[in-house]
Amino acid sequence: MIPRSFSLLVFALLVCSGPVQAASVLHIETLSGTTHKFRVTVAKTPAAQAQGLMHVSEMAPRSGMLFPLQPPRRARFWMRNTLIPLDMIFILPGGRIEQVVTRWDTKSDVSTSSFGRVSAVLELNAGEAKALDIGIGDRVTINGVSF
Repeated sequence: MIPRSFSLLVFALLVCSGPVQAASVLHIETLSGTTHKFRVTVAKTPAAQAQGLMHVSEMAPRSGMLFPLQPPRRARFWMRNTLIPLDMIFILPGGRIEQVVTRWDTKSDVSTSSFGRVSAVLELNAGEAKALDIGIGDRVTINGVSF
């Protein structure tokens, strides 16, 4: 069993080094006008995107990982080696949310796909989107990333 402190250290190293940039503030404005803030890391390279949140055993509330996809394309994500349940939020060009999928089935090779071409995927702790009433049509913004 991996100690919690080691898992958090690995996550911190992923956040602060290599092809993943330090945490940034991402905003989601719901259709009802509420704005939610999240601290996210941005997976900038194919290697960082392939690693994603695999082997991370814990993630703080209101934090996550953003996977920019340029050019926009149909995205497919799985939970292989992912130890925590996740919400996968598929973001259309322009920054609107296309769909939200909650995956409780950790360590699964079953894939989840976007309906169409998306410019990013945001991963949060499972259930967070529902708890905050985040859904289709909400707008996502973050400095330094164009949707």
